[in-house]
Amino acid sequence: MPAARKVTTSAAGLVRQFSHYSDLALARPVVVTKNGRPRNVLLSFDEYERLKSRDQQAFMAAATPERFLRDLRELAKGGR
Repeated sequence: MPAARKVTTSAAGLVRQFSHYSDLALARPVVVTKNGRPRNVLLSFDEYERLKSRDQQAFMAAATPERFLRDLRELAKGGR
């Protein structure tokens, strides 16, 4: 999702105009507040899937692929 300005609404506002905020969430995050504090974010399903796929790219430090270790060693030497 390209950088887009977020929209903010209260939980009550979301309930009253769910369809409106659901449509907005297709293009930008909708921050839902409760008692004036951010509590949840409404996202498009595509954005949710994109973020979840990034989670799956994580790995344990001990299982760091050799290609990443080579890059880190090179960076530590001041390369690239």
